[in-house]
Amino acid sequence: MADSQPPSPAPAAAGSPPARDEAIPMLTEIVQVPRYQPEELPRALEEVDWSVLSERVRENVTERLARRSQALLDAALRDSLQAVVDRAAESLATDLRESVMRTVRDLVAQAVNEEITRVHAEIARRPRT
Repeated sequence: MADSQPPSPAPAAAGSPPARDEAIPMLTEIVQVPRYQPEELPRALEEVDWSVLSERVRENVTERLARRSQALLDAALRDSLQAVVDRAAESLATDLRESVMRTVRDLVAQAVNEEITRVHAEIARRPRT
């Protein structure tokens, strides 16, 4: 049975974002669906069987997505892993900076203490007049 109009999407509740299946990845690229051969196309829009066309497009997109799923998964995993590595590197850099600052402060305090002790000892060894 041929429909004369394309199926309309279900309306979303007012003020709410459209529902989406979290298991279906959002595409960042345009999926190129193979073009139909001229002899396959109906002569007029009234002749289009929208349910058949919808199923054919869905199958084409699903097939292409299945072929690309590994690449999509790898890219998502790489991005997630990169974010984790970036946070770890930033945290490590902060910890190292703080550790170096503490070490420098301790070394300066020790050097100042040694110098004060040396000057004090030198003054104490001088004969009093």
